[in-house]
Amino acid sequence: MKSNCNRYLWFLCTGLLLIAVLVLAGCSAADRISDGSAKGESSSGQQAATDKKLVMAYTWKPSGVDPHGDNSWDVMRSGAGETLVRLNEKLEPVAWLAKNWKQDSPTVWTLSLQDKVTFHDGKSMDAASVKASLLRSIEKSHLAKDLLDVKSIDASGPLTLKITTNQPNAALVSNLADPSTIVLDVASMKDEQSYPAMTGAFKIKAFNKDQSLVVERFDGYWGEKARLAEATMKFITDGNSRLMALQSGEVDVATDIPVDNAEVLKKNDKLQVLSAPSVRTHMIVYNMGSPVFKDAANRQVVDSLIPRASIVSAVMRGYGTEASSPFPSILPFGKAERKALDGTPEQLLTKDGWQKDAQGTWTKQGKPFEVTLLTFPQRPELSVMAEVIQSQLLKEGIQVKIRKVENIDEALSKNDWDFAMYSMLTAHTGEPQYFMDTFYSSKSKANVSRYVSKPLEDILGRLKLAKNTAERNAVTLQALDIINTDLPQSFIVHPDNVFGVKKGVEGFTPHPIEYYYITAQSDIAK
Repeated sequence: MKSNCNRYLWFLCTGLLLIAVLVLAGCSAADRISDGSAKGESSSGQQAATDKKLVMAYTWKPSGVDPHGDNSWDVMRSGAGETLVRLNEKLEPVAWLAKNWKQDSPTVWTLSLQDKVTFHDGKSMDAASVKASLLRSIEKSHLAKDLLDVKSIDASGPLTLKITTNQPNAALVSNLADPSTIVLDVASMKDEQSYPAMTGAFKIKAFNKDQSLVVERFDGYWGEKARLAEATMKFITDGNSRLMALQSGEVDVATDIPVDNAEVLKKNDKLQVLSAPSVRTHMIVYNMGSPVFKDAANRQVVDSLIPRASIVSAVMRGYGTEASSPFPSILPFGKAERKALDGTPEQLLTKDGWQKDAQGTWTKQGKPFEVTLLTFPQRPELSVMAEVIQSQLLKEGIQVKIRKVENIDEALSKNDWDFAMYSMLTAHTGEPQYFMDTFYSSKSKANVSRYVSKPLEDILGRLKLAKNTAERNAVTLQALDIINTDLPQSFIVHPDNVFGVKKGVEGFTPHPIEYYYITAQSDIAK
């Protein structure tokens, strides 16, 4: 009995000792959690995963962050703004803030909106707020006004919007993807300094004019939450400066890098080059009020002398294709042909009263064929193209003076130039109407060539009334035939979108229309 009792006491003491050891171990673990050694490590690991920041060297300097105006594309690229419709990589309209739509009649459309969408100021998005936003965009942006051509907008239900257009507009849904129609809470725009409350995965944190735009994750986002905590768009207009910022590690992404340096980046094991075909066109715009280029024959001669093939190979390094119209041939309405010159340049100029002097320069009434060509730094390949064209025309006896300007659109609003390098997305809604209306309408501020053609404007009117895609494509090709005959512009190359990206950056995919840059999927390895 004594023996069993001793054995029992031995087991009891041993058990108590084991419990004490476990308690002490638990206290030790608790101590480590409280001083940050255990729980602190786990927490900081989670923080690191959600506190990632990306910096982008961005090509342009927006004047502000109001998306209903000239800065709409910049706001869209920041990931802060969204539209009712988004375009996929095939330039097809897909649901975004509108989950579906239907055409009730040639001029009436009904859109159903996404539920549980919250603006950055915490308010809920509904049909009434979207209506107010669209009406504001139409008031503030001539692009939105022209693209939508709205007669009325009605909130026919809490999440149902009815849009009635002035005339049939088959492109309405695609046009609702234009950044000028970004949806915002109108009440958030108290003054010019206000940051708009939009619906994107990011919200604006700070805008520093001429320096940067900073956005931060919006935790109340209705869709997939952003992987980045913050993204900064540094405004670096010079292409070589953007390249150096990427190479030095100052930025993680550089937009519109000089294509002649793409091979240099490919040799850097810390960087990569991303590219994709675009619907952008690099072109020459002629000033139809120029003493020289008001004559169609002179435009035709210059157009015929542009060495497009060598520009694609030598200047673009193969990152592009020759252009014969504003639209690339991958689009069904882009398969147009350039007009052949009726004779040689010499024959055409001689017929028009020009003659060569002793130095080989073409002159007319004692004045040389001398013209001013504008270019700008934001797209450095255009300045290289300008030099190539200058050299080619000089060989033919035409003198070109190149003048670089910081703001090309501001420079084109004046009249002290003859022709200019220019670049534009010509089908950024997957439709031809946007470019045609803004570039060729006599009433458009974007008609930088001051080109007026009654036959073309009649065709543009028919384009708006076209009932289906096949009809729209056929009408567009008729318009292109007039444009390629009159030559208010010379279309040179359809460039690829080319970006320099630090390895480890994910979710940054070049898109044909260029304004889906920072998204919820954007990420960077720590």
